[in-house]
Order: sequence, then structure tokens, then C-alpha cells
Amino acid sequence: MLMFGGKRVSVLVGFLLLGSVLVCLVPAALRAADFYVATNGADANPGTMTSPYLTFAQAQAAVRSALPSASEPIHVWVRGGTYHLKQPLAFGPEDSGTAAAPVTYAAYSGETVVVSGAILLNPAWSPYTSNPHIMVANIGTNLDIDGLFINGEPQVLARYPNYDANQVVLNGYAPDAIGTNRVARWSNPTTGLVRGLHGGRWGGNSFKITGVASNGQPALQWVGDNNRGSSLNKTYRLVENIFEELDTTNEWFYDKNGGNLYYYPPAGLDLAHATVEAAALSELVGFCGAATNQPVTHITLSHFIFTQTHRTLFNTPYEGLMRGDWAVARAGAIFMSNAESLVVQGCLFTNLGGNGIFMSGYNRHHVVNDNDFVNLGATCVQIVGLQRATRYPSTWENPHSDILDTNAGPATADYPAEITVSSNYMYNLGVIEKQSAGVNMSVSESITVSHNTIHRSPRSGINVNDGCFGGHVIEFNDVWDCVRETSDHGPFNSWGRDRFYTYKSADGGHAGSKRASAFLDCWKPVVLRNNRFQYPDVQTWGIDLDDGSSHFEIYNNVCLNTGFKLRDGFSRHVYNNIVINQGGNFHVWLDDCQDHVDHNIIINAAPWTLIGLNAKNLPTKHVLIDTNFFWNGGQAIKLPFANWTSAGYDAHSLTVDPQFKNPAANDFTVQNPAILAAGFVNFPMDQFGANRPGVPTAPPVAILAAVAAADSGNVSHFMGAAISDINSDGIVSATGMTDRDGVYFESVPAGCAAAKQGFKANDVVLKVNGTAITGVSSFLKAVSQAAAGQSVPAILWRNQTALPFEFIPSK
Repeated sequence: MLMFGGKRVSVLVGFLLLGSVLVCLVPAALRAADFYVATNGADANPGTMTSPYLTFAQAQAAVRSALPSASEPIHVWVRGGTYHLKQPLAFGPEDSGTAAAPVTYAAYSGETVVVSGAILLNPAWSPYTSNPHIMVANIGTNLDIDGLFINGEPQVLARYPNYDANQVVLNGYAPDAIGTNRVARWSNPTTGLVRGLHGGRWGGNSFKITGVASNGQPALQWVGDNNRGSSLNKTYRLVENIFEELDTTNEWFYDKNGGNLYYYPPAGLDLAHATVEAAALSELVGFCGAATNQPVTHITLSHFIFTQTHRTLFNTPYEGLMRGDWAVARAGAIFMSNAESLVVQGCLFTNLGGNGIFMSGYNRHHVVNDNDFVNLGATCVQIVGLQRATRYPSTWENPHSDILDTNAGPATADYPAEITVSSNYMYNLGVIEKQSAGVNMSVSESITVSHNTIHRSPRSGINVNDGCFGGHVIEFNDVWDCVRETSDHGPFNSWGRDRFYTYKSADGGHAGSKRASAFLDCWKPVVLRNNRFQYPDVQTWGIDLDDGSSHFEIYNNVCLNTGFKLRDGFSRHVYNNIVINQGGNFHVWLDDCQDHVDHNIIINAAPWTLIGLNAKNLPTKHVLIDTNFFWNGGQAIKLPFANWTSAGYDAHSLTVDPQFKNPAANDFTVQNPAILAAGFVNFPMDQFGANRPGVPTAPPVAILAAVAAADSGNVSHFMGAAISDINSDGIVSATGMTDRDGVYFESVPAGCAAAKQGFKANDVVLKVNGTAITGVSSFLKAVSQAAAGQSVPAILWRNQTALPFEFIPSK
């Protein structure tokens, strides 16, 4: 096991990012105690500037020797060059600095230092006899490699369909990727790997091909990369690592048994003189303390390039995270566990097969700032505690209807807290794993995520997987072009399926004791403020507080082409936000939720959308929706129902033009004095994102021309219940459906015939008497064919579960 190098200075002067070149500014005077590493050094050297060490191991030994007597910072400089690691660099408690004598490892004086997880190959290429376009070289057998780089550029593992940079989803997909006709062409299907989306497009699902059944269908072994089951989307899928699919430029295949590397070079490439590297290590640097009371502490990594790691998708076990949708591989280019006061600054993470930084279990007081994360296989920064830190874990495998431990907060210290992730640029992430984000938090507390620029993500930009334990501050981020490949999500997403979520209290779980239990895990509020969330076109929600997300304060956010959603949680205060071309979505509110939604500017024909709610079941106790400001270009505003204001909602709201200062330049400063007099407070429009040279900002959006507010339509009635097709993303989200088949029970008034038969609002009927239901018409037809007075078997979707159900139709 090895460690890393750095530098010793009295003052660090500053760092600049110029394009893709990392520049480190260093003091004029260097201290004699500084240590140096260089690619042309020797471990027999004294480790000085003129006689540097060759290996990180020798630098590590020198630092350890210096630590016991150190009273000032220790620095190790790493000279320019590429360092191909044979094993991860490892820091333990014995490598720790102190508050008075921290240890810093940094690139020297603007020199580019690349830390690579790849093997440097020296292949002797020759044309492949069966196809002269393909070159072949023997590089040895049984290498664990799954990424090829030619002159530093990533190549494409042989796949079907072929890679297409213009295809957003999976860079190309095909429903017949593993069809029997295609499988029959393959001489060895067991090398094959299948990547696709989840059946409901809730992230990805991936598989290894282990064989072929007698019917020609491939046998698939799920890798576990989703916490919502192993359904493989019927459309969005691809197959790779099959030799017969090596059929176009930049594709490659490695025959592990024979040792041959096959590559289809593009025209004009001088392959004989090219640098050829193959990703082998899943991790580059590890900070691992011995225990929570024996951490590794006070170490900084500064201005390195971390690159070329093995994909963790197929070689690392996955773990489901509580009852969020996420499953993660606990691995990253930099991995931290039982650690305190670590700093990663000014680094570039690029062309990685998995996560950038993973903080696992006990971590305290780290800072991740001014880094670039570009072209990552998974998530940029994972902040994930251990399940044992929760008092009564709520997981999909362990649903419960009671709460045995009613104490609030964490049970152990095995979780991250007081972490800062700031001023980072995160671009083109989730290239391989589709359940990815710029920052993901789970079982963690008091995480600050600020001034980050995040865009081009397959799923969210910032994700809070569960309510354990809150206290986060998420501010001044610029997040756009997310949810590119998946669905039912937002640039900011959270879940709150914690202890209270399935708790069945004496009153049915709708109020009272259910509310009291909601704050056992999310015991500290989450603050979401001064962020900008945007879609390139109009999407449903940008701030997605899903499934019980509770204890949020949300203010001073700009939502462009998108809005916000509140679903069945407690104590969300949403105020002083600006929402353009969308509105607020209220889903399945609970009694006594005590939500307050006020002083928001909504530019849309319909400011509010209700799902699973209507005039008869909206909560009224301690709920406030009022003093908001609506505008639709002078056209009518459509409120959810006719007596909305008389029922106590938006009684003091205004329909008024906010007179934004310069929306074409993303300046939504309000100039209308009536709105300001009513209590809206302007907030800065120029502080979103990393805000440093080379980092882009979200492009402006056009405020849509006024449109007439339309009714949802397609509402029919059945046994006194209102039913409809599943005709919107809102219904899909509210029901947790994976598609739009079935009939949706929009409302079921108490005492109606449908209620007496056991139907509830938000139910979906999937089948009637064995017949699949596609919508209202097919449902009514199937019911009409049942014998009068006879019980009809059905399949009902309720609480995200398919259940057997019977009912007796009546008029």
C-alpha cells in the first residue's frame, strides 16, 4: 500500500484553472523540510528538489518520520508527469497531520501531475486476418481491464448499437440488443455486459450475461445497481463487450483468455506511436482510519489530475441506500472512511469509470472545493453513512408498520457530518451509471453544498436519498440539463421514506402521531436557498420533494422551465421563489402537514397542479397557500378549482406582472413595486454556481407566450369515483407507476359505491379479470363484461405495490 506526495509552504497563494491546464502558484521561498517526488527520481535520493524520490512510498515514509516533531505544515511536492499506480495510494492514522501541522500533497509549481489507474501498454499491433480494419496485439492474459485510452482519449468498448454522441439516452439504445437473433451471432455470449435503464426509468439497471437458455434467450445476472428492483427497460438497453459487435472505428475488445487486444482505429491515427493505456484500478487514493476514534486527519490533496479508473459497475458490490431509489458501489477515485479534516482542492477528476469522491461512514469536517469533475462514470461526490447509524432503518427489504425506537437522531457516529462541497464544476456525469448526481447524500448530517455548477446529468444534479439526518444547507448552485436519460425526477431531488413513512398510527397514519414521528430521522431542517434550477425545455419539477420529504425551508430559488413538488411530507416552507413556465405541484398531502407556500412568483397559466387532491380532501389545518404572485402575460390564471380562494387559498395573492429587469440575461430582479410592497424580497442573480473562469452558466430561457389554462380532461366516473387515464408525469410520480398503463382513481368520495368496495384515491387498476387495462375505455369495457352482482378479480397498484383485489361493480 502506498501514499501520495505534496508540498510544504508557509502560505498557499492560490490556484487557477486555465482551460484544462491546472496551475498551482507557489511561494518564492521553499523550506528545507519540503519533500519531492518525480518520475525521474530515485528512492535512494534525499527527496529534495534537486534529488527527488521516485515513489510515493518513499515520500510517505519521509513524512511519517517528520510528523512526530512537526510544529508547522508539511508539504510534499509532486513534479510533473504521469504516475501509473499499481495499487491505490493509502493514508492511515499514522499519516495524519494535526491542526498545527497539517500535511499537504500538491502538484509542483504549475506542472501537470496525472495520477492514473491505467496500465501503460506497449502493444505490437498487426492487422487482424479476418478484418484488416481491425488491429490486434497480445498484451497478456487475465488482465482486469475495462477501459481503453489512446493518446489519453477514451475509446468505446465493442457494443450494439454503436456509440452515437448525438443520442442522449445511453448514447444509443436498441430494444433488440439482447434479442435471440442477435445473441445467435455471438461465439461467446458470456463476455457480454448489458446496460440499460430501469423499467420505470428510475435510474439504470445492468447485467452480466452468464449463458444462453435453450430458447435462445440470454441468462442475465443483475449487478444490483438500483434500489427499486431489477426490471430492465424494454426499449432503453444496449449490450457491450461482445467480439462480434466490434464493427466500427474507436471500438475495442479484449480477449481475456487469449490475451489479444482488438482495436478498430480511426483513419489517420499513427497507432504505432500512440500512447495506449487500459483502466485497471477502481480507486486511486484511500483515506481509511482504523475506527471512528482512530481517524486519518488533516491531509490535503491539491491540483492533481485523477483519471482512468476501472468501471465499478461490474466489479464492485452494490448496496441499497435506505428506501431511496439509490444503490451504490462504495468506491471512488478518492475514498474516505473514518476520517476528519481532509481537503481536496483544485483537482481535476476526469474519465473515471465510477465515482469521483466517496465519503463512507464516519467522516467529519472535510472540504471539497474548486475541483472539476468532467466525464465521470458515476457520481462526482458521494456522502453516504452506514445504515447502522440509523436507529430504526427503513428499507425496501424491511418495511414496518410500527416504530420500536422513538429516539430522534443518529444511533452511532458512522455517518458524514459538517462536510463542505463548494465551488466545484461538475459536467457530463453518470456516463456509465444512470443513478448518478453531482452530489448525493444519504445518512448524513449538516452537509453544505454551495456555489457548484452542475450540468449534463442522467438523473438529478443534487440528491438527498433519505431524511437521515438533515441539517443540510444547499445554496448558490447552478444546476441545469439534468434528468437527461431518466424520468420522474428533478435537478434537485429528495426522498423521505424514513421511519414514519409506513408507520400505521392509530388514526390511520394521516396526522397526529404520524406527524410526531416524521422528525425522528430528519431531526434537523434542510435549507434550499439561492439556487438556480433549469431545464432546456419545460419539465414538471425542478425541486422534487418526493415521498415524505419533510423539514425543508426553500426560498430565493429560481426555477426556469420547471417548478417544485411537495408530496406527503411535513413542514415544508416554500417562499420567495421565482418559477418560470411551470408551477407548484401538490401531491398526496397529509393532514396536519403544516406546509406554507407564500410570496412565490409563478409565471404560468396554471400556478398549481393537484395530484391525489381535490376540493374535498385538501388539508386545512395549519396549511398556508397565500400571498403569491401570478402572471400569464395578461391572460387568465386557472386555479385548481372554482372555490379555491373561498376555501382559504391564495385569498391575498395577486395577478400582476413582476416586470423582471432583464430575463434574457437571467436577471429576474423584480421591479414592480406592488409585489415588493406585498413582501417579496429581491435576491442576487449573479451568484449562482462556481463563478470562476472557464465555468459556464445556465443559458437563459424564453418566457413562454401566454397560453390558455386548460382543464386536464379525460375524467370519467365509476361508482361515484372520478377516474382518468394516466396522462401526466404528475400522476406517474404520485402513484409510483413505471408506465402509463392502467386507470387512475383521481378521487373516491367517502360513502360512494367505489369507496364501499375498497377503492381509494390514488389507486391504479392494472388488470380486470386477467385483462390488462390501458386506460378508462379499456377499464369500463372490461367491467361491463362482468356478470351482474359477481365479484370481479383485479390487480390494483397501491402504495407502489401490485396487490390482488376484488370488487362488485354497480351503477
